[in-house]
Amino acid sequence: MVFVGVHGEWGRIDATQTDLGCGQDRESIYKVKPPAPLTCYECEWRLHLVHRTHGAYDLWFLRHAKNAPHCEARLAGEGMAHHLLKLDLAHHARAAGWSAEYEVAAPDRSWRADVMATSPDGTRRVALEAQMSAISITDIEARTARYAAADIEVCWFTDRKSVPWLDAVPSVQIARPEDGSTVQITAGAACFQPEWCRDRADCDWSNWGVEGALPCGGHGKWADVEPFPLGRFVTAICAHTTRPHHQRVPSWEKSETWRWITARYFELEEEQVRATTWRNQVRERLAAIQQRQRDAKAASEREHMAAIEALLQRQKALAKPVVEFIFHEAGVYPNAGPDGIPEFAMGVPVYVRGEPYAVICPVASRVPALRRRLAPLVLFAASERERNRIAAQADPGQRIEVLAVELPPAAPATPQLEQGALTVKQAVNRMFGLDRM
Repeated sequence: MVFVGVHGEWGRIDATQTDLGCGQDRESIYKVKPPAPLTCYECEWRLHLVHRTHGAYDLWFLRHAKNAPHCEARLAGEGMAHHLLKLDLAHHARAAGWSAEYEVAAPDRSWRADVMATSPDGTRRVALEAQMSAISITDIEARTARYAAADIEVCWFTDRKSVPWLDAVPSVQIARPEDGSTVQITAGAACFQPEWCRDRADCDWSNWGVEGALPCGGHGKWADVEPFPLGRFVTAICAHTTRPHHQRVPSWEKSETWRWITARYFELEEEQVRATTWRNQVRERLAAIQQRQRDAKAASEREHMAAIEALLQRQKALAKPVVEFIFHEAGVYPNAGPDGIPEFAMGVPVYVRGEPYAVICPVASRVPALRRRLAPLVLFAASERERNRIAAQADPGQRIEVLAVELPPAAPATPQLEQGALTVKQAVNRMFGLDRM
């Protein structure tokens, strides 16, 4: 069954309209003899007008005469459900003040619309497609692209239970109640449900690996709307109060989804998109700052550990020369402590007859707090530079001797220590008295 045919005298006719779309009477071609000169616009086979009732529908359509050849128009019009849906789509478009024609084809046959709805001023055309048979996502996307190339909007309608392409193109799912009541849109239209943290400046959700407060990027999501009448939907398409939208905020299960929405829901999603963008920018800046801080801290710790290691090397290198120096000065062999201790500004104490006599390489920054204790002692340094650092912090009359020694090269990150020697970590613990806790 098809709706549109060609009359030998009147041209194109539409069997669904009481005036056949050309100002003529159905009775003039219905069951007349000789048969009316009606042919198919596709295969040019003879047609005849048929009248049937189907529930609340009073149906008028055209049927090919017997032995008709293969015909795209006849195949496209097969099925009562397909037939009724096209009737509904055209009826609702006309009720919205638009014109609606069946089976309108492109001049080059690149597309054929089940119902082509055209606005009163002719500036908009919308193809209303009843897609009741199975079709691949690739094919329906290609057909949608051909409409777009012709500057024609499109909406695909289907009553199929499983619709793999519903997310891929502007489309909706319908249901026709068995009691003959109004056809309903059951899927394909969506509403945005916004959700925000109470304090938008401090998001309650994960901070994505950074420390500190991040602004709320919004936690709203899209949801399918409750079923509503097909007529309301077609009217909204014609009024341009609903339009297909590629969702930018994905649901938890899906992304890259097409849905029909209103301007209000677009604005709610837009607000969340902007907030999410801002949150990401803040997070990136905060993450960069915190990474720089971590890098600086790590560099400072490396420098500190290197300084401690260098101090240990100087103290070790000076131990024997200092013992010889004091022996020649005091006439007795002194005893040097095993390592630096806080009481002597982390320097190595040297004892003569059990009494403190000297300190090897004290840490200059620790000297001011111990000036009175260190004043009677001899301080030893490994270089003039080290001597100057100590002198700048020590008592003005402090005695400081420089014993130039050859120091070993800088130790590797994980030096091989002699058995019984202190590691850097152990030296740090001892420096701060942590090994005595």
